[in-house]
Amino acid sequence: MSFLNKVVLVTGAGSGIGQAVSLQFAKYTARLSLVDKDEENLKKTGALCQKLIRAKVLTTVAELREEEDIKKAVANTKAEFGRIDIVVNCAGIYRPTSIFDSNLVELFDDVMATNLRSVVFLINCVANDLVETKGNIINITGEMRSLGAFKGIAYQTTIAALEHFTTSIALELAPKGVRVNSISPGVVKTNILDSAGVNSEESEAFWSKASSAPLNKLVKTEDIAEFVTFLASDKARAMTGCTYSIDAGLGLSRHL
Repeated sequence: MSFLNKVVLVTGAGSGIGQAVSLQFAKYTARLSLVDKDEENLKKTGALCQKLIRAKVLTTVAELREEEDIKKAVANTKAEFGRIDIVVNCAGIYRPTSIFDSNLVELFDDVMATNLRSVVFLINCVANDLVETKGNIINITGEMRSLGAFKGIAYQTTIAALEHFTTSIALELAPKGVRVNSISPGVVKTNILDSAGVNSEESEAFWSKASSAPLNKLVKTEDIAEFVTFLASDKARAMTGCTYSIDAGLGLSRHL
């Protein structure tokens, strides 16, 4: 596969799945616009990609809960490259939430703003550009709901909503030549729990339970990144409006 002259905008590019996706596109010579709120990690990803691609990699520090920051990321991309072909939404946060929390609505709004509202606003900003380039969108959701309620009311709600949003806009954009899909990773060991303030004992218990999936392994960020590039390529030209699980068999429990 080659993404020569294709412009790919990746959110959450500073770490985890977003970083792996960025590196994978760099291997395929894409022109990269990388977005993250963590300036230090974003610079590291940009430098790694630039070594692979041997061309300028655009980085934009942005807090995706802020509409002006999203507009800045889009404007920077178009100013630098003149077009947008592919958008991969990897940014996401987790906050432990329970129906008994006194500040539940505050936490819920925080998670929804990052994991869902930012995606809706970003795609609203670039929809016309993607129609022009006959591009495509890939949203990263998650399979954490298969592990039951790990204090995850807000997180699990955003996953379900994002998957429904994916199918809704896929139906609207398909006649215009734009494909939209989502990928539902199994539990990928990133810094998401550390960032949420989950203690090490709870984190290890979670990772241990996740690794008991039928294939007895955790999913790697590279597993997700490889499928993202396939789904974004012309090899997947007939695929739209679907959510694809990469979860080491974790979701099979839903069918038993």
